[in-house]
Amino acid sequence: MKQLNKTDLSSFMERFSNLTNGEIVSLEFLTPTSFKIVLTVQDKNRGFDWVNLNFEFTGILDAKLLDDAALKAVDMENGVSISFTQEGVEVGFGSGEYLSSPLRIYTEVLKYEETSFAL
Repeated sequence: MKQLNKTDLSSFMERFSNLTNGEIVSLEFLTPTSFKIVLTVQDKNRGFDWVNLNFEFTGILDAKLLDDAALKAVDMENGVSISFTQEGVEVGFGSGEYLSSPLRIYTEVLKYEETSFAL
């Protein structure tokens, strides 16, 4: 997995079109303070082919989570908001703003990896 840094954020969001119209596939707890979320998104670098993005959140500072049944119902029309703060990274799924996101995570470290498309 590759850590997402503030300097890489703009090109990352452009490449994946702010993760708009993607779909949340799963949320998996790895430890009490870390978990993984898998999304399907379109990749501009691959001719807008669909890929899976695996996000790993480590050192959770705060979170508003949903149960598994509600994950696929998150409206991803507005994509994902990602912003860096002094303490960590705010990630909001399904809204243009962190605090209004139905699924949001405030974490110390955000890593990602691309894998082949699969639901």
